[in-house]
Amino acid sequence: MRFSEETWTSGLIPMIEPDSFTQVMSLAVDLGIVLSPSEKVLGVFANPAFRPKEVLLRFEGMQLRDTLTVESNKKFNQRLADFRADPNMVRPVELNHLLPGSSTGFPVRYSFHSIGEGGKILMMGRDLRPIAEMQQQLVSAQMALEKDYEARREHDMQFRVLMASIDDAMMFVSLPDGAVKDCNPAARVLLGKQGGDLVGVSLDQVFESKAKGELVDRLIALSNENPNPQITLKARALGRMVTLRPVLFRSGGDQAMLCRMTATAPQALKSDNLQSNLTGLYERGADAIVFVSADGTVLSANKAFLNLADVTHGQALKGRAITDFLARGNVDLNVMLENAARSGIMRAYTTRVTGEFGAERAVEISTTHVQTGAEPVFALIVRDTSRVDHTRSETHQLGEVDAQSVVELIGSQSLRDIVARTTDVVEKMCIETAVELTSNNRVAAAEMLGLSRQSLYVKLRKYGLLKSGSDD
Repeated sequence: MRFSEETWTSGLIPMIEPDSFTQVMSLAVDLGIVLSPSEKVLGVFANPAFRPKEVLLRFEGMQLRDTLTVESNKKFNQRLADFRADPNMVRPVELNHLLPGSSTGFPVRYSFHSIGEGGKILMMGRDLRPIAEMQQQLVSAQMALEKDYEARREHDMQFRVLMASIDDAMMFVSLPDGAVKDCNPAARVLLGKQGGDLVGVSLDQVFESKAKGELVDRLIALSNENPNPQITLKARALGRMVTLRPVLFRSGGDQAMLCRMTATAPQALKSDNLQSNLTGLYERGADAIVFVSADGTVLSANKAFLNLADVTHGQALKGRAITDFLARGNVDLNVMLENAARSGIMRAYTTRVTGEFGAERAVEISTTHVQTGAEPVFALIVRDTSRVDHTRSETHQLGEVDAQSVVELIGSQSLRDIVARTTDVVEKMCIETAVELTSNNRVAAAEMLGLSRQSLYVKLRKYGLLKSGSDD
């Protein structure tokens, strides 16, 4: 038998009995409604699996618009008018039927078809509730993903803040390739790396090892065999010895490693525990200790200095200028570093320290030139004298003044206050001391004494000291 391009020709369309037609249609669609020309429901048929069927029994004899929600009525009227104007160009429409006792309904997608010559209309519908439920599930899943994403961002931010605030050097390593996944700023400083240079680099490139991959295997074996594993390795960038304490863990089904790192003290200092004693003094000592470079950049500071300067974290202090915390800024710094560089040490320099929030305290600073390598480093030991400053100023009377007491007053008070308690001999001694401390720099000496440059010249001439001065 030959067929034309159409599946069914007019001669092959099967004749369906009226009783069987409803059954065939109910299996082909979810819901069918026959409307009269006045839009009254003449009949309803539904798929056997359609629920709730008791609602459909109420549709017969009703106007269809009475079974729809307000929004669906507008769409139905518009689509019905389009269908009557051109039955071949009408697209399906989604309508919501009302459920008893509820302001919502169930959605059905209808197509319009003319039947007979009396103007009756057959509406064939597809139940959209399974699709709507699936869409709701997708929306709920999307909201859950967004919530999990926000929680993950919050957790990641807390982790970043924690890693940046701790002083211990920490490094995460992926296994088995041994690449650095993440590290904190303290680890970069310890290993001589900046920014993200350390992330993605293999451990074999960070530390000296015999063969590629050998170091990772050693760390894994050490972690499995020892409850408190540690190993000392040499960092390639700075050549310093670093102690690693590896910890194995699993993340997302993959094995990883956390390495806690500390700089290893030289073997020569371990015989008498000098390194540990000095470290304990630095970390827990009552006096503030700060190390600075030749230009005054802070290299490190202990907890006592953080308290004195009102600084929260040590990492926030590194790289800043020490002049930010000195009352006279560069004048104080130049006097201390020049004298320490010339003689090795400078004892009991009196000035004031300005905290992070503007609070000032009277202090005495001893400066030591430390020979640590090619670049000079200066150690400042800062002692808070604010508690005894008031007592000291009251007990030093004119008849009790000696050379040492006058020197101690320089810098903590202006020259006007010192002269008020002393004689012309003391005034001359103060000027001589200031000129000597500043290496004959009259500008710095005048600022230290609280005088104008012209007033200092007058007093230098008065005491016959002008020949020893300098304009440098």
